[in-house]
Amino acid sequence: MLTVSQISWAVILIITWPCGFILNSSIVAVYLRTRKNEMKRGECDKILLAMACSNVLLLSMIAFDMTFVTYGLYIMFAKEFSLAISVILFFSIHFSFWLTACLSLFYCLRLVNFSHQVLTHLQRRMSIVVPLFLLASLLISWLINVPLIWMVQIDTNQNSTSIYQDYIFHYDRLYMIFNIVFGSTLPFVVTSLCIGLCLISLLKHVQSMRQHISQYWSPQLKSHVKAFRTMLLLLILNLIFFTTFGSLYLVQNNLGAVFQAVLWSATMFIPSGQATILIFGNSKFASTWSKALPMFGSCDRNV
Repeated sequence: MLTVSQISWAVILIITWPCGFILNSSIVAVYLRTRKNEMKRGECDKILLAMACSNVLLLSMIAFDMTFVTYGLYIMFAKEFSLAISVILFFSIHFSFWLTACLSLFYCLRLVNFSHQVLTHLQRRMSIVVPLFLLASLLISWLINVPLIWMVQIDTNQNSTSIYQDYIFHYDRLYMIFNIVFGSTLPFVVTSLCIGLCLISLLKHVQSMRQHISQYWSPQLKSHVKAFRTMLLLLILNLIFFTTFGSLYLVQNNLGAVFQAVLWSATMFIPSGQATILIFGNSKFASTWSKALPMFGSCDRNV
């Protein structure tokens, strides 16, 4: 007979996975629809495409892992299988953080007027810089998680009454601190700094345009406000994700199995939330959604 926790997870999975998959897949679909017209695709779209694909991977890995844990399925496979899933899960989590940092850095280079020669050079070479950002995010996220193979001890759970774990993972604490610092803390700091610089630039722009009331809400200013709002919402979402993820792995021994399951369940909503922010923070995506669902028409006009 299924327990309350197992039923609850089934309900969460049925709700969150289809929603997250549809939202993120719509971003991919819009990108692919314009693949024949390069003029319609900006460098930002490449980052959004990577974020959407990463969200699908993250959503699927969390769903897969928590389903196996909740229903006690990992014990049917070798320990190496469970370890491989953990490595891919960690990679998808950190890749999500780094892609958000990439998007924030992109907006920062677009919106802020820098005087430093290196930064101005980056602003002029965005077509080259963005692919390098994406490649660096991919490599960093993967390289910091490969050592997990040697930094974890896996024991068989001897408690037959437990429905949450087939194997018990004992992570090396120093490695986990290193993993979290470079996998989520550093990109979170980069995102925060970029948003801070954009806010300062936006405030200066508003102050200068106060002298021209007729141009106060110019298209350029609206674009700046939309980009800043998108980054701010992503930062708030990342803060929630960062707090949840840090709690799960830094104080895992002090968290009960039920509380761990609740936190992991909460992470299932992150990819859907991020996709929603990206869709309504981008006119192209918002317009597509407003055509598909008329109820979103007002959202498209307001973003």
